[in-house]
Amino acid sequence: MSTTRWHFRSERLGAVYFRYHLFMRATVFSTYTFWRLLSIPIVAAVLGLAACDRLVGLVDPMFPSDAQQFAPPAVYSTWWTMTQACSGLTGSLEDVTWFKTAQSLRDSRTGEPAGGYWNSFSNRIVLTTAVMLDGGSVRHEMLHSLLGKGGHPRNQFLGKCAGTVHCQGACIRDAGPYPQPSESPIHVPGDSIDISVNVEPRYPNSAQDGGFFSMTVIVRNRSAHWATVPSYYSSIFPEYDSTRTFEVDVRGPAGGISDWEVRFDPSEWIFAPGETKKQVFDFTIGHDLIAHKLPPGNYIARGGYSDYWSTHSTFVIGP
Repeated sequence: MSTTRWHFRSERLGAVYFRYHLFMRATVFSTYTFWRLLSIPIVAAVLGLAACDRLVGLVDPMFPSDAQQFAPPAVYSTWWTMTQACSGLTGSLEDVTWFKTAQSLRDSRTGEPAGGYWNSFSNRIVLTTAVMLDGGSVRHEMLHSLLGKGGHPRNQFLGKCAGTVHCQGACIRDAGPYPQPSESPIHVPGDSIDISVNVEPRYPNSAQDGGFFSMTVIVRNRSAHWATVPSYYSSIFPEYDSTRTFEVDVRGPAGGISDWEVRFDPSEWIFAPGETKKQVFDFTIGHDLIAHKLPPGNYIARGGYSDYWSTHSTFVIGP
């Protein structure tokens, strides 16, 4: 499905796979306050996926009356490549037919709202206009197409492609229970994990992918044990229990924005020995920080996990 973003980040939806609405928060920083948080955290109501792959009839049971076919924008090719890379699957983007609708979509089984769906018989993806450029939601539907079958296998949606595609709510339920580790995870401090952030493409500009780019936060467990990383603040405030996992913080000529993910499934906070987890944050060039649109200029960025942060890195956004 897809997810609609109500500001800073929409949360994820699924494909004939629907997801649930989640709540994500992001914070925008005023240029006048530099590193001080001045804006109000925004709650992003997002649709989640519930049954993207559940359509098993010969005809789409909920094909919108106003559906219009559209040509995939340039960034879809990059998102397709990202989804192939994480899943280990290959396929042709040209084989997918894309449709958009202004109507509300709902899971035909549960009646839950959805941002999009994929149909296995026609290899057709239908998206609401609100999520057509929501990277995690679109990549979710792309993964359905690459898999070529229904369902949300845990090893793909919450394993190989976790953080690249959105998966919450019904997507998590459909994936089945989290398999118990072979040993009880230990708590490790923040200095036991490696955190980095990667900007791709390295020099974003409007001529490439229509100005879309991503910041991927990468976290590796250096421990030889199954492990979790308690929040940095829990050592200061023992009762503190943060639900944040991955975080990103970006500062530039128009101010700054911080965004984060909230944990919903044990796979998001339990690390296998030496395991690396990733989270993609999507951006584009523009002049609306709340919508993840950043103007050209020089930037510094850092990635975080459980309130621990990487060192700063710099990048330049071109016109």
